[in-house]
Amino acid sequence: MSIEKENFQAESSRTGKEFELAVLQDLCDTEGYLIDEISTDVTIPNIGVKTDCTIIKPGDVVLHVEAKGGKPGSGKRPGAERTDNVKKAIANGALINFADPAAEYIIYFSAPPKPGSSSEEMIDTAIAAGFVTEVRYLEIYNTESNESQEY
Repeated sequence: MSIEKENFQAESSRTGKEFELAVLQDLCDTEGYLIDEISTDVTIPNIGVKTDCTIIKPGDVVLHVEAKGGKPGSGKRPGAERTDNVKKAIANGALINFADPAAEYIIYFSAPPKPGSSSEEMIDTAIAAGFVTEVRYLEIYNTESNESQEY
């Protein structure tokens, strides 16, 4: 593996973790959850899916959350701009829905899809099909300076 590819993968991993932390903070700030109420990196038995976090809501409703984010930059397509990010998140939602139709599934993206793109169509279809409860967009990078906000 080339050093350039290693550096790209390390950067992607780091910014992905930053985004996951920002999502956790957003869930605490907007939904009122406490950090100790949120389980992270949860593997759902028997379906081969791992979610970034899972919350047991009142009434024993399970909420699974997927975070797909990255830093924008030269040649990079963060969040829902990447169709592979969108497809993976939706596939996870379909599998979760099959295993537990009562579960809720929210996807956070660091950037919205381009208007009229196949990513936008896939997201709309997944919501209409009930595979995804909600999609949220959380921009944590200042696109002008490319620096992350503090979380």
